[in-house]
Amino acid sequence: MKKKGIIVSICMLLISLSLVGCFSKKEAAKEEEVKPEEVAKADASTLLAFLYEGKKGTIKDVTGMSGDDTTAYLEKSLYERKVKDYPGDDWQLVVDGSTYTADEIIQDYSRVSIKSLQNVTYSVEKVKITKDTAEITAKIDPIALKSVANAITIARSQIFGDVNTSKMILDSQNKDMKAINNLLNFKLYSIIYGDQNYPIDTVGEEKEITFTMTKAGDHFQVSKDTLDDIVGDSGEMEYAKEKGNSTEEKLKEKTLNKSDF
Repeated sequence: MKKKGIIVSICMLLISLSLVGCFSKKEAAKEEEVKPEEVAKADASTLLAFLYEGKKGTIKDVTGMSGDDTTAYLEKSLYERKVKDYPGDDWQLVVDGSTYTADEIIQDYSRVSIKSLQNVTYSVEKVKITKDTAEITAKIDPIALKSVANAITIARSQIFGDVNTSKMILDSQNKDMKAINNLLNFKLYSIIYGDQNYPIDTVGEEKEITFTMTKAGDHFQVSKDTLDDIVGDSGEMEYAKEKGNSTEEKLKEKTLNKSDF
């Protein structure tokens, strides 16, 4: 009986140890479980790091596309929104005998514009989860659109003088003066922030933006429409608060001419 009792005790001990091991594993698994808010915040950070720093990282988890494909989508989307104002093949700029088509100008503008977002600073502030949807609140220092407009005006004046009587516009032979002026602005934008590589001015004051992400597998993703909305929200109709080191000031120090066109 004693031997039997000892064997039973050993068996009970082994079962107890086995159960303790199971409970320990379950507890460890619970501790390792990541909250949806933390996942959504990490995915939002991945998205904004891509848009505003050019970091591709694990962007496919968030957009469903590779970094290159996401950039290509954003450029094409912006291009399609702008080029629709120039129907037909006869929209062009003619400068000293060189012809630049609307299609070429707007493609270049779209590429430079998306890249210019990389001057925006950001932080993810808050995440609210409702079922499979995450509402993200972030703060950004947006592009100062009035300062960008001023830089373009300075460059246009330096290169062409009075744009309303410029030989360039007469040579281009387009009927819509407002549209051709806009086309010229797109070209100048690409020269300033692309060819000349000036950093685009930001306001110097944060604003809040919100967007939603939807649960997809182990991550939260954004739709293409939301990508477009974030790009649109990345500018503000304001001047840069700090004037001393702005692109406007730099352009005044280094005059552009037709060879820069």
